[in-house]
Order: sequence, then structure tokens, then C-alpha cells
Amino acid sequence: MIPDEPRLGTARPVDRAGAVRHALTAALLAWLATGACDPGTQTEEAGPTGFSVRDSGDVEIVENHAPEWPNGRFWTIDPEPEFVLGGKTVPRGEAGDSSHLIWQVTGLARLTDGRVAVLSAGNDQLLLFEPSGVLSKTIGRRGRGPGEFERAARLQYLSPDTLVVWQSWMGAVSHFDTDGVLLNSRPLDLGRIMGNQTGANAESWTYPLSDGSFMLQADRPDPDFAHAPGEAVRYPPIEFFRIDHAYAARSFGVWKGPESWHSPSVPGFGGFPTFAAGTRFATGDRSPWLYISDGDSNEIRQYALDGTLVRIIRRAVDPVPVTERAHRSWQEYWAKSLTDGGMDGAAASLFDDMPKPDHHPAVGPLAVDTEGYLWVREWSNRETGLPDQWSVFDSGGRWLGVIPGKPDLFLCNRLVSLGVCWLGRDFFLTVSQDEDGVERVEGYRIRREDNR
Repeated sequence: MIPDEPRLGTARPVDRAGAVRHALTAALLAWLATGACDPGTQTEEAGPTGFSVRDSGDVEIVENHAPEWPNGRFWTIDPEPEFVLGGKTVPRGEAGDSSHLIWQVTGLARLTDGRVAVLSAGNDQLLLFEPSGVLSKTIGRRGRGPGEFERAARLQYLSPDTLVVWQSWMGAVSHFDTDGVLLNSRPLDLGRIMGNQTGANAESWTYPLSDGSFMLQADRPDPDFAHAPGEAVRYPPIEFFRIDHAYAARSFGVWKGPESWHSPSVPGFGGFPTFAAGTRFATGDRSPWLYISDGDSNEIRQYALDGTLVRIIRRAVDPVPVTERAHRSWQEYWAKSLTDGGMDGAAASLFDDMPKPDHHPAVGPLAVDTEGYLWVREWSNRETGLPDQWSVFDSGGRWLGVIPGKPDLFLCNRLVSLGVCWLGRDFFLTVSQDEDGVERVEGYRIRREDNR
């Protein structure tokens, strides 16, 4: 279970003693399991089938050599959705038709009573649906008054009874109960944010944290940055900051910017994401932790909300090579995306010269479920060219297992509208499109009961 969250404006002290207890307990269990008799060992389990934990100053380092649960014995996600909202699943005009409401989805959550909360930037409304698709409650409307939205951008579900809507452009933050009653609405002071943090502006990427503060991404411009057609280039770095209730900023470090490939066929075009898309970030609606990875190395850093680095999570496994087939699949994916978006068949030629890297990134998009587990999107050996499985870690950094999934480049990518997802104990919610490009929300059952 995740512990109670700190109040707004307070920093959770890092439980160093707890980290040591965790390491000692794991070491004892491994010692008993293996019959080891060396009391001075620093590892819970040695060799390629285990993991080790050690302290480096105040930071715990977890080295994973293999998942705890082998393939086929870990959790699974049903291949077909248990329910679908929107799209063409219900004929237009009939009971349960929600196709006109599900568009520009920017937030999802499944409530404890089974209803599904959908935040629509297209409607600037928060919609609560029964799993049958019947709309049970509409919360908010477009406007600038209390409980109204102009650019509904993020949804937090503070179980069991609070829904929080964050707006882009540093708009007001509104708290509602699950009956739709406005509990409070507080504006964000953009002037103070920009005055206290160099590089911040109204369009800065933001993400809410469990204590009411939020993360802000600031670009670090490079006056010498340049790119040429036919190049894959890494954009200037970014820096993450936590903005607290007093608008003070705490840095979480400077990280790699995204990488983009610029086709020689379209000079001046902004570029297409490469395999090494950029830095990853995740936290949960109730989580006391944040996770950041540059995506390139098989390492994820776990922070407390006050910016303290608590744990470094590593995997000592070989990177997945990019085969010719995987590279072609990647090119075909982008060509189809552009064709579906209205470009003609010539779109495929834009990727003829895209360079093939040697390996896939070690870490794809990150997500944290309501139980506090970290889910990591990654590439398998199936040569799909896209992230097509999950690795799951507990909050102590232990690699638990691998879950196969649908190949999808943007799934759980928090910077992309169609990347919106939500992970609960029993359900995985995501946004997809039907064959006509109409958005729909899909709910997939997570099967955990057989294993853990």
C-alpha cells in the first residue's frame, strides 16, 4: 500500500532507515533461500538470475539481472477490451452513444465504484461514464469561472472521492467530488512562476504531483544548435523543476532533449522522432515517488517529491538490437501514420534514408499504477519496431516481470494526446482510434490474481 501523502507545502523526509531495513530484509531472504553462510555479503542474490542492492552514500542502487517471475507466470492484460467508450461501438443516437463526447481526451481514471472518468479538452468537460457507456455525470463547462475550464489538460484521481482537473497555460486547478460538486478552485500565478524560474512560460510542460505541487519542464536553449536534412539530431537539453505551493523551484536535474530525424525529402520540416525519443518521466496520482530516465541507458532514477534522489534502478541485460525487419516496421509505421493523416502515398519515401541505430532504447514511456508499481514500456525481440511490452518494478526497484502488449509508439507518453493511459489494480485504460480516426476509450482487464 502507498503511505498517506504529505500536505501541500511539506516535504516528505526520505526514510533512510526504511531503505536500510528493505535491503537487510531482502538480503536475509536471499541468504536463507540459497543457503549462503557469508554474513558479510552485500547482495541479496548473486549471479545472472538475481538482483543486488547496495548503498552509495544516501542513495540505494538496485541491480536487476532478471525478473522475479519468468515469462508466462507473471501478470497479463487481456488482448481485447472489456469495455469501450466512444467510437462506433454503439449506433449514433442510441442509449450509450458517447462518440460525440470522446474527443481530445487528456485524462482517464476508473473510480472505485466502476465508473470511468474521461477528461475531454475538446469539450472542456469532465465526463463520468458507466462501463456500459451510459453517461452518468457531466462536470464543468467551457469558461473562466470557478469549476469551468478553458484548456482541460490533466486529470488526477485522488481515490476514493476526489477528482482534480489541471488546465494548460497555467490555468486554475479545480477539485471536485465524484458527485460533481466543486470543492475548491485555486488559480496558478503565472507571473510568479515565470519570475522565479528561468525558461518557464505559459506553454511550459507541467504535470501534477500528489501533494498539490507540480513538475515543470524548462528548455535549455543552445544558440549553436543546428540540424541539416538527413541527420538524426539530439535537441538541446531540458530541466525538470518541482514548483511548490510558494512557487519556489527545486531542480531535478538537466536531462537529454528528444532526438529527431530530418528527412532530406522535406527540408525545413520539424523532424520525426527516432527510436531514442528522449527523457521519460512518471509519477502516480497518489505516489510519493517520481521516476526519470534518459531512455538511452538501462537506468531509472527514483526521487522523493522534495527532489532527493532515493534510488537508482538498473538492469544488467543486453540491449535489444534493431534488426532490418524492425527498422522496416518502424519506417512503415511512420509512412502509414502520415498517409492516414492525409498525405499521399509518397509519404513512404520520406523514410527511405532514415538511419538504422544498432539498438532500441533501453527504456520507453513510464507509468505508475494505483498500487505504486512502475510500468516501463520497452522493445522486445519480436521485431515490431515499436514498444510492445511492459516491464514492471515494485517501489523498491525490484524487477518483477514482463507483460506482452500491443505495439504502440505513443502509449503512456504523457506529451501526446493519444498516449493518455491510466493503470489501476484491475484495469488498464487507454485512448485509441477506430478505422475512421474517431477516438475511443478502451478498458482492458489486468489479471494479477494467479501470481501475486
